[in-house]
Amino acid sequence: MQSVVVEAEKYSLTTGKGSYTLLGWWRFCYLHSFETKQHTIYWNDKVFSGTSEGPEMVRGGGLLVIGQDQDRMGGGYTFSQSLNAVVADLRLYNRTLTNSEALDFVSCKETHLDPQPLVSFSDFKNNWKIEGSVNIEDLNLADICQKESSFLIMFPEAWSFSQAVAMCNNVGGSLPVPISARENEQILSFLNPYIPYCSDAHGYSIALGMLKEYETHSHYHYKSGENITYSNFLYRRDEDSNCVAIAVTEDDYGYWYYSKCDLELCTICNFTSVTHLKVRGLCDESLFDTTYLVLGESGEKPVFRGFSNSQLQWTGTTWTLTYLPENNVKATMTTKFEDEYPVGLRQWITEGDRCSLQQGSSQFLVISACQASSFK
Repeated sequence: MQSVVVEAEKYSLTTGKGSYTLLGWWRFCYLHSFETKQHTIYWNDKVFSGTSEGPEMVRGGGLLVIGQDQDRMGGGYTFSQSLNAVVADLRLYNRTLTNSEALDFVSCKETHLDPQPLVSFSDFKNNWKIEGSVNIEDLNLADICQKESSFLIMFPEAWSFSQAVAMCNNVGGSLPVPISARENEQILSFLNPYIPYCSDAHGYSIALGMLKEYETHSHYHYKSGENITYSNFLYRRDEDSNCVAIAVTEDDYGYWYYSKCDLELCTICNFTSVTHLKVRGLCDESLFDTTYLVLGESGEKPVFRGFSNSQLQWTGTTWTLTYLPENNVKATMTTKFEDEYPVGLRQWITEGDRCSLQQGSSQFLVISACQASSFK
């Protein structure tokens, strides 16, 4: 359960609690009238209204800091007080918006408000000073307003169908199964940046999560067994093959074809909810997080981000777990083969952690999507 807290000088306003999912966009608009003391908070589909004490005005001449608490004017920043999130389309107006204007904003409708905002992200690089580990990207309105809770993660290694299924299961996802032309196009849009990493002499293809029923010539979901009515085959080749792949080549872009299940292809996993990967084997005093989320890519491989202050990512030669406030606190995975991922039981060499281990000594950790409820 989360609440929205709005603070101005010595005043603070807290909304009622609501439940919101991680890795989703929260659209937020706060309206405040200094004359009437009326306030309204629009937070996704929730609306909170009331009256409260507050300042007579917001005085100018100070500093507006986004994503970091100030312990003193323009300084005193600490890692533990920084925002771990993505902020987009920030605006500050010198008048109270109308209810309809606020609703348009949180409903992701195009807004053309007059006057223009006093503060915005319209010219971010010139109008803002950037400090710390901040990444800047351009986003479309559709990116912020998408209502689908599912997202895709790429694994650029070449795996057979059974290996791809196992990997997706290990990280809490599943192979994608498009059930409409729109979902098929979404997969293609996601795949385009990875063409250089997954192309070979035969082109570029990705395994889909469906199998063929020989007797009826229909297709069914490899996990649920549900019949798939949508189809996008250009032609039927390799009729004796049981698996289905989507082509990302010039001649048959976006079309499906039958492929042999032992054919090794790059893999994408589809997530319909946020997966919490648990790390087991750390001591109670460890600085590393014990819960991680599967996020986007770094160095072509997925990144596993801790809830508070750790990150697990591929560093070019191995997987490294880093305590972000202090880069000298880390753990590196002992790899046995090139395409090994850090899920499952793996051996790690730890440096700088609080656990009573000799520095540079190895220990075994288990990283798994299994939660406590998975065990009886």
